[in-house]
Amino acid sequence: MRNALLLIGIVIGQFTWAQNRPEATFIEKGKQLDEVKEGAIVRTVYYFTNTGNADLLLNKVAPSCGCTVAEYPKYSIKPGAKDSIVATFDTHDRPGYQAKGINIESNAGPINLVFEIMVAPSEGIKSYLDEPYKSEENHEGHNHN
Repeated sequence: MRNALLLIGIVIGQFTWAQNRPEATFIEKGKQLDEVKEGAIVRTVYYFTNTGNADLLLNKVAPSCGCTVAEYPKYSIKPGAKDSIVATFDTHDRPGYQAKGINIESNAGPINLVFEIMVAPSEGIKSYLDEPYKSEENHEGHNHN
């Protein structure tokens, strides 16, 4: 009998805990952005709602590379409240296809956002994409060991 009461208490406790949990629901977590010219600063916004029953906290927001900066709410987001994360990407010296991520640690668990963009080389800037592979004919003075 005592074990049955303990089991019932555990089940009720887990059910109660599950109801008091934040949940970040994003309109979209992945985006395909329009092509831009190299040198442009690109901003994209990820909108979300806390659809859970407890305050949502974004503890750490880390872009996948130094060319991207993320602005995010540093306060608790109440249940039912809407907010956003703004990613700013500097395309300088980054021609070609780019996929950038934003990794978030929150009290609702990990969240991963991504955007993809094609960066067209600027005129006057020689891109590594434009140059075919050239073999060195003269290998004097060095070896390839």
